[in-house]
Amino acid sequence: MVKLNKYLYKIKPSIIFDFLFFNIAFSLIIFAWTNFLIRQKIFSLILTLTIVAGLNIIKIIYNKFFGKKNNKNDTKNKDNDLYMLSLISNSQEENQQLFLKILTKNEPQKTNLYNFIKFKNDKNKAICFDFTSLILKQENALKLILFAKNNNIDELIILCCQCPSKDKLFYENLKDIKIKIFEKDEICSNFFSKSNIYPEKKFEPKSIEKIRFKNLVKISLDRNKSKNYFISGLLIFFCSLIVRYNIYYVIISSLMFFLSIISRQNKKEASKDFF
Repeated sequence: MVKLNKYLYKIKPSIIFDFLFFNIAFSLIIFAWTNFLIRQKIFSLILTLTIVAGLNIIKIIYNKFFGKKNNKNDTKNKDNDLYMLSLISNSQEENQQLFLKILTKNEPQKTNLYNFIKFKNDKNKAICFDFTSLILKQENALKLILFAKNNNIDELIILCCQCPSKDKLFYENLKDIKIKIFEKDEICSNFFSKSNIYPEKKFEPKSIEKIRFKNLVKISLDRNKSKNYFISGLLIFFCSLIVRYNIYYVIISSLMFFLSIISRQNKKEASKDFF
């Protein structure tokens, strides 16, 4: 009982309000349609409560098993993008020092190219990288491959932010040399995560408004407008109970409740510089 009280004490009032708001709005939408189709208020009410309870159970299960994973994946993807931007902004020398540090256990050796690393214990293998752009250019890749062949390298790993699928297929099927292309996520998982050595983040993400239509949607679905949609939907809903031919009232009230739910979930403020 003490643990339950502590748990309830930690719950923010805004979370409780959101929970009640969503459930009431969904209940009104479902009741409006079930009552319109069935024409029995008591049965419609029971059916509505059953559906809403089922939706809440599904939401709890989803959040428990998938919600946290999705958030972690989103964060991981953003971090990986920032690491790639850091590598692009670094000089070839800085990136060389970073990967020499990561590959210390394999006894790496410098070469005439800053972005090409050989190994003392295995002279037939090498790792090279190209972070001069977001997409690996053909001329840069061919330059690394030719350098590898001239130095009797049999296995070559090329690190890059992204490589076009056609180019990747071509490089990895060349004869006389085994090539493997590692892109953004593979670099982060196989090099940074395993060694626990990461490039310094030089950039922070910032949302950029490019399309005015998005601003229009943000203003229409502003969080502060949720109560207006809800009150409008409530008035139209009560009218649907009185008016004989109420299909239009049911549709509009459902739309108002739906907009109130969407706008309530929108945590971003409306853009101030709309025009």
